[in-house]
Amino acid sequence: MLFHISPKEQQKIAIIGAGAMGISIASILARLELAEVTIFEAESKPFNSKSASTNNTGILHHFIYGGHRNTLEILFKQAIVFRKLMPDYVFGDNQINYLVLNEPNNTAIHRKGVTFKEVATFLKNIYQNHLIKHPDDNFFGQAEEIVKIIDEENIDYFLNSLGLSINLDKTWVNRSTKKTFLGAVQVKQPVLNMGEYCTHMINLLDLLLHDNLLSFQGNTRVKSICIKDQGFELKIKNSNQLSFDTVINAGYGGGLEIPSPSLQGEIQQEGNIAKLKVYGLYKIPQWLKVQIPGLAESFSSTLLIRGQYGGIIKVGYDFLAMFYGPEYNQAELHFPIDTNFNHFPEQWHKNLPQIMGRSEKEMMKAIKNGISRWIPWAKELEDVKLKKAVQVYPGRQPANDLEAAKRDDDPVRYRYKHQNGGEYIHITGSKLTSIPYNSFKIVREILSIYIAKGILTQEQVNQHIAIDESHEITISPQIEYALGKDLPQMDSSEREKIIQEWNVY
Repeated sequence: MLFHISPKEQQKIAIIGAGAMGISIASILARLELAEVTIFEAESKPFNSKSASTNNTGILHHFIYGGHRNTLEILFKQAIVFRKLMPDYVFGDNQINYLVLNEPNNTAIHRKGVTFKEVATFLKNIYQNHLIKHPDDNFFGQAEEIVKIIDEENIDYFLNSLGLSINLDKTWVNRSTKKTFLGAVQVKQPVLNMGEYCTHMINLLDLLLHDNLLSFQGNTRVKSICIKDQGFELKIKNSNQLSFDTVINAGYGGGLEIPSPSLQGEIQQEGNIAKLKVYGLYKIPQWLKVQIPGLAESFSSTLLIRGQYGGIIKVGYDFLAMFYGPEYNQAELHFPIDTNFNHFPEQWHKNLPQIMGRSEKEMMKAIKNGISRWIPWAKELEDVKLKKAVQVYPGRQPANDLEAAKRDDDPVRYRYKHQNGGEYIHITGSKLTSIPYNSFKIVREILSIYIAKGILTQEQVNQHIAIDESHEITISPQIEYALGKDLPQMDSSEREKIIQEWNVY
């Protein structure tokens, strides 16, 4: 017990949502014995098929938002934290090839005033400065290795596998479509094996339950959260009501449907943008492995940045996720925080064929056909299933992806501070990249409650969790284990059983 908080002084905390964020926060609080924690999950089990966590491609993003240097720096630091705390679930092959298309709407990493080459320079500088302060964080080698402009000397395999050739004017062209590229970069950017990561988190939760360090309530949908004199009251199902000192709403899309405690000031007028996005999950057939030796083992994830971008992401040993611009964004909804919600994630999942105007099989084919314009062998992949992801961004009005991303660095968007010292914290959603970083940031908010009550001092907290003005978080070696860094992997057959039962792929 690093903080020596007695059971009588510990906060009684409810966490809504048993995805990556909810379980991560619960794990840190429980393993450090900081609170009496109960997780509420609307579905029967954690990391369920509707979870934003299991419907994630696993990219620990940084470079794609490089048009905004501050966002690039924050996401890079968050990716470093993930890589440091969860090293076993990041692919050894973490190269991502970004092809920058010569199209007017290509705003992601090539917009007026900022080129993809400048973004590469930004990233090198950020990594170099990080290594000066933290020389042991050299996960990507030397600073000059983290991002490379792909040229004729090192692009032979890359060009051949994509069906590209180089022109005399140093632009690249697809042989079949004659589309030209502004250029390409190869970035060392972590990609998770989502099956292994989900298995780890489920195993971690089972361990905490076995040791009676927290409680898990499945098939338990929170209907509303009310403010009472002694704390927050959760209405469960019909008339069941439970009281807590602090409530952390980590329900992502579904959590937005829960009427929130009264929020103060202008923040009541602020809203959210919710997007329904779909991508296809595919398997590499055996005959294609034979035809393209090393494809399953050494394939580097590829993103085709084109405004509404597309790409292929390696998400498992034999599994690839593909998304394609015109098919990626299916629906968007903007609404203020103080309106009554209409179960939009549930409706989106149930009514997907009506939204898309096509069957899932037709969508899977359309995605393959779109990507095969650039990567011909993509059309040979075996269909597995169409994945549906609800993404939530805080914002006052609809915004493009980059504007939304700029607002995505703070997990604590909506909150209410109770007179008893507890808090209601509503996490509107964050990128998978941000999960460990933001989890410790939330835990630091909980520790601030103990500071306000005189149970802990700021100095005691800063010894173990500190955040500086540049958004860099420092976590002491003593608590690096809180997310299961020391947890042995289960036998491969047990991991495969969980992956199949949870239908991760």
